[in-house]
Amino acid sequence: MGERSAENGVNRRALALVHNVLPEYRRAIVGTLLPAMESRGFLVEIRAADEGEALPAPGEVDLIVVTGSADSVHDETLAWVEPERQYLQDAVATEVPILGVCFGGQILAAALGGWVAPSAHPEHGFTPVRTTRPGLVATGPWMQYHYDTISLPDVVDVIAENDAGVQAFVSGPHLGVQFHPEISPECFAAWRDGFSGTKGDMSDHGVDLGGLARAIAANAEIAARDCDLLFERFLDHAGLGESTVL
Repeated sequence: MGERSAENGVNRRALALVHNVLPEYRRAIVGTLLPAMESRGFLVEIRAADEGEALPAPGEVDLIVVTGSADSVHDETLAWVEPERQYLQDAVATEVPILGVCFGGQILAAALGGWVAPSAHPEHGFTPVRTTRPGLVATGPWMQYHYDTISLPDVVDVIAENDAGVQAFVSGPHLGVQFHPEISPECFAAWRDGFSGTKGDMSDHGVDLGGLARAIAANAEIAARDCDLLFERFLDHAGLGESTVL
């Protein structure tokens, strides 16, 4: 774990990796995971993995959170995807807990020896999942917005699925989820307005963005609570919860 851990969790260091997002939207894109981390004493550093920004060595941080992207892990034209995958492999080898969200879960799966492909069943909106570990990942409904799907080697434990495919998995201290627990109205606005490049144009996807925005606003309080609880349970799973911090 990172050497900057402190008693009761104060001043622990978390790295949040974001992708394709304009600088002024970086905090919003981390969504409700940001206050979940900060309220537990994590100093959160946000870095753009796709812009070649220098990243701390995995052993210098206590936790890595990998957020979503308008791009795909399987897009071989993207020069930054392979270095990020290798960085996460190094973090796995260093036993730094990783929480991967949507694209973050997909690239974590790739770092663990799995693969990612276009999905025959893209998902948009709040969707329940079937879970074998409800004490870690609840049934939801969870916010979905993705076009790809995850496959995993047998050594990785799939703990939640639905008819579209894998929804959550664990490997050691790491947790990957296909859904977006961090969603909030501000986060969704950052998706719409903050992603850079043509792939970030959500209006081209044929999704009812207005209806989705209304659903997110109506569920904001519940979604924030569910995200905070998921993060708390992830910390316990990873050995970083209040009862396990030195």
